[in-house]
Amino acid sequence: MPHHITSILEIREAGILLKAGKRHVVRVLGVLKEVPRPDGPVTWDQRSARADTATYQQYYDGSLAGPQEDPGKEPYHPQMPSLFITRDGKAEFLERDWG
Repeated sequence: MPHHITSILEIREAGILLKAGKRHVVRVLGVLKEVPRPDGPVTWDQRSARADTATYQQYYDGSLAGPQEDPGKEPYHPQMPSLFITRDGKAEFLERDWG
């Protein structure tokens, strides 16, 4: 069974194409079952970055890339940035399973 990784933004904006007649497992990044409310108002200074700025810099300069961003490997080219930073600061990339 093919496994895919997508994001809530990709689902909402473009959708994803999957082969018909198969069962697929799709992991959707950016979706929480429930989001806890803060106890009080959160000021701009109290907000924290989701990841170190070095992670974003590596992505923008090309040294951090997803496995399917190379146009010569497979026909999947994300129509949006494929980098996704998880809640714990780990870098994940959108992916399609070609199996």
